[in-house]
Formats: sequence, C-alpha cells, structure tokens
Amino acid sequence: MRNIEIDDEVFGYLQSKAIPFVETPNLTLRRIFSLNGKATRIEKPSSQILQEQRKGRLRKKQPKTDLHKLVQVGLLQEGQPLFLLDYQGKKIAGYDSTISGNNLLWNNELFSMSELAKECLKKEGFSSESVRGPAHWSNTDGISVKELWKQYLKTY
Repeated sequence: MRNIEIDDEVFGYLQSKAIPFVETPNLTLRRIFSLNGKATRIEKPSSQILQEQRKGRLRKKQPKTDLHKLVQVGLLQEGQPLFLLDYQGKKIAGYDSTISGNNLLWNNELFSMSELAKECLKKEGFSSESVRGPAHWSNTDGISVKELWKQYLKTY
C-alpha cells in the first residue's frame, strides 16, 4: 500500500464524493475511477462499517473548517488579518496573514490554514507532519478559527 499527500481542496472533493460511513478514501477513488479489480489492502465491508457506526465505535467526523462560510455569516471578514498561535495558544509575531476566500494570503501566496501553520511553525522550531490549522490562527480578539468554527456549527 502506498501513501500519498493531497491538499485540502482535493481531500474536500474526495469527501464530497464518498458515501458517508461506508467508503474509505481508497474505495471512493476506486468507484470514481471505475477500478473493479481487487484492492491491495483488505477494506472493511460496508456492512461492518455501518454496524460499528450503529454501535458507536466510529465517530462522525466534524465538517472541515470553511473560512468562506465563517465570512458569509459575519464571524470573520474577507481581508481580515489572522495571527499565528503556537501550541500553547500564544501569538507568534511575524506571521500575520489575511483571509482570501477559503485560504490565507501570506507573502503574496495563498495557503490553506494547515499548510501555512505547518510551514510557519516549522520556521519557529516546531516540527509536526500534521498541523490542525484552525487551532493555530486567531482573530484580533484572540479567538481561534477553531473556536469560531465550533460556534458556527452550534449556531447554523
């Protein structure tokens, strides 16, 4: 089995095409590409996945943070600055970015929140292959995008 990295937009598209609680990303891609051969890795049958979901063994994933939706409802604004936070929630100077659609604009380049947080934190000596971007960006009031997204999900 091979591992690949995909960006947030591709992953979001893949999620939108998946049959919820039934398909793994691999099965979704096999269906999209009409690959009917045997998978090289044994996947759980959809009936087993559904049974585990009913028993509460699988948790439902929270929808991915969407900056554009936060802007639409007024929790954030297009062009608003966001500030990088470390793992303790402290602001790190020099990495201010601005909201541009569903991405962040930094040094005249567009990044996903996670991609930019990972890059900036790496420059500050932190290392991680996986960074939850919304937890590392806050508005001028110090409220993280993660918290704003929780508020959005609760309200809308």
